[in-house]
Amino acid sequence: DISIIISAIISLCYTLFGGLVSVAYTDVIQIFFIVIGLFLALPFAMTHPAVANIYEAKLDDGVTPAWYGSVAPHEWGGWVDYALLCLLGGIPWQCYFQRVLSAQTSTRAQLLSYGGAAIALVMTGPSVLFGAVARATDWSQTDYPCTPSGDTEKLVMPLTLQYLTPPAVAWFGLGAISAAVMSSTDSSLLSASSLIARNVYQKVFRPGCGEREVVMALWVIIVGNCALATTLAIQYKSIYELFVLCGDFTYVILFPQLLLVIYWSKANTYGSVFSFILTVILRLSVGDKYLGLPAAFSFGVVTASCPTVEDPDHMCEGALPYRTFIMLIGLVVHIIVSAATDLSFCMAEVDLRWDFLDCYQRIGSVIVMRNTREMDTPVKSLKVGGVLS
Repeated sequence: DISIIISAIISLCYTLFGGLVSVAYTDVIQIFFIVIGLFLALPFAMTHPAVANIYEAKLDDGVTPAWYGSVAPHEWGGWVDYALLCLLGGIPWQCYFQRVLSAQTSTRAQLLSYGGAAIALVMTGPSVLFGAVARATDWSQTDYPCTPSGDTEKLVMPLTLQYLTPPAVAWFGLGAISAAVMSSTDSSLLSASSLIARNVYQKVFRPGCGEREVVMALWVIIVGNCALATTLAIQYKSIYELFVLCGDFTYVILFPQLLLVIYWSKANTYGSVFSFILTVILRLSVGDKYLGLPAAFSFGVVTASCPTVEDPDHMCEGALPYRTFIMLIGLVVHIIVSAATDLSFCMAEVDLRWDFLDCYQRIGSVIVMRNTREMDTPVKSLKVGGVLS
């Protein structure tokens, strides 16, 4: 808990006083720390006397290495769900778009996106190999008393770094993990806080406020978000669970909205609001173990045979990809509602006094959508206290 609080204070300080500039430069330092730490520690871990050849143990087919693992027939629904969640759920995150929109040119924004994806793919290698090393380790030959299982499985990587590498190397390796966490912390703090300050405080509560007031509000919001995030980090012992939970809701709720806003010009606020409300209700109704929410209904289960020694006829059940189902429902609802309102106002010319969300306007004898994807003027950078919004 003390290390979490200290890390939060450090991240808060340089985010408050440096804004996007400090976050960008510290991220560069942290990425180099991650690369050096992980790639430096990996050879020491793989050559530890307690670690067997990771390709020696095989699955039942006698060919596939055991650490590759396998997916049971009843688990495919969950794997498909999590695969799409990780692939598509990370796209609508505010911290990513803040970096892309702050790029000076579109080419640089594209290079930032593709380069980040390539680096993430390369950095996946050491993490996967550390897991393989932990699986092939005889933990009784180390200073750790037992084989990681249950809740301790979540700590496999820091345990591997601490007990399978020399102290100096372990210091760099554990520093790499800390750098990765800090990099995510400062980006999330700045992006979430600037979003609330600009889109909520300035536009909703104080439309006529000056830039100085926005900056002061931003500082207060950053402190509040930092306190909230620190509390969550102390309460939840798994960063992975928090990440998956955030990616879950982002994928289910925001991805269809972003997809339509970018690629379909008729998407409007009516479709967005209906889609948002429906997907939130559906997602909460199917329950969530991390939030402690019981399931009010289910989209069904996958049943498959998984015989055991005690019960050769044993049947296992797994969930269908319900997150993807909810995302697709939200996508379809958004399209239907947006198309219906566009048809009502633009084609049937329903009186604009029924346009409660002020999405349409009359230009001459034609009714058109008020806000489109195209900007009337080039986007200008708004730099406030080092923060680009």
